[in-house]
Amino acid sequence: MNYRERVIKAIEHEETDLTPWAFEVTNQFAEIYKSNKGCDNVLDELQSHIMFGPYKKMDWLTEDIYQDAFGVQWKVGHDGGDIGVVINKVVSIDTIEDYRFPDLDQGALDKTLELMRRDNEHFRMFRMTYAMYERAWSMMGMEDLLLNMALYPDRVKVLFERITDYQTKLLDYILDENFEGVYFGDDWGQQRGLIMGPACFREFIKPGLSVLFEKVKSKGKYVLLHCCGDIRDVIPDIIEMGCDVYNTVQPEIYDLKELKEKYGKDLTFWGAISTQGLLPHASEEEVYKTSVETINILGKGGGYIFSPTHAVTPDIPIENIEAMLRAVQDTKNF
Repeated sequence: MNYRERVIKAIEHEETDLTPWAFEVTNQFAEIYKSNKGCDNVLDELQSHIMFGPYKKMDWLTEDIYQDAFGVQWKVGHDGGDIGVVINKVVSIDTIEDYRFPDLDQGALDKTLELMRRDNEHFRMFRMTYAMYERAWSMMGMEDLLLNMALYPDRVKVLFERITDYQTKLLDYILDENFEGVYFGDDWGQQRGLIMGPACFREFIKPGLSVLFEKVKSKGKYVLLHCCGDIRDVIPDIIEMGCDVYNTVQPEIYDLKELKEKYGKDLTFWGAISTQGLLPHASEEEVYKTSVETINILGKGGGYIFSPTHAVTPDIPIENIEAMLRAVQDTKNF
């Protein structure tokens, strides 16, 4: 059974010889790992089952500031992460209809699609980051967006409609290609509850995402949603919308047994090994033990992709990642 078959069976809630696993790593961790292990490709070395088809433009303006295709500027810090924080605003509540969305970078998209065509082993997933809410707040500023949801809801809905139109054009360009799924990155959660609350989620964010999810499903592909934080109030909504896989399932937030019992028939869970608490601070033995326990909870009956909750940062010891890998390889089918 190859990587792709294992992931598909897990999503279809079928048990496999081993629970499929995936890793993402930050650039700094990758350099540390390569130097330590003498390898060229960290994800291949870790036998990660999922191929992330990237589509992200980064024009570096200074050593630590880059600009994306939407004109949003991001300042990268020194915390080991790769994303950064937004330092400008490209739209206001008064300029939503005047803003010109960027053209699709067809050259970059074609390169990504070609990489996916050539991959005969992994579960191939086109990565749509900043899918809806994240794209809106990155353009307007998070505080302004949240305030304007209350003060000028009709205008904010126009922004979300325009984002939906843009993302629909992107999906129209890629969805006839032969790959397995689309990954939507869109963080709505905090450590406790949704940033905007469930009512605003349903009013502003759910309509556009539902359109995008349905488009993916109509082409016979899987919908994978990355959303950090506590989104338990809207898990029934994402199931209704057609989500197949929910990432990142933070164990600081959820009771994993309860989550599996309540939603395991409808969702495949991806993540659940904490990069916030466990991996930076625990011993190898603790990581191994927790990994086995998590696989036994979430992996029974299929429906689980074993993974750190977020990209591996340089404060996480290599030995703890290797302990995860040993655990999933040692934990055979149920």
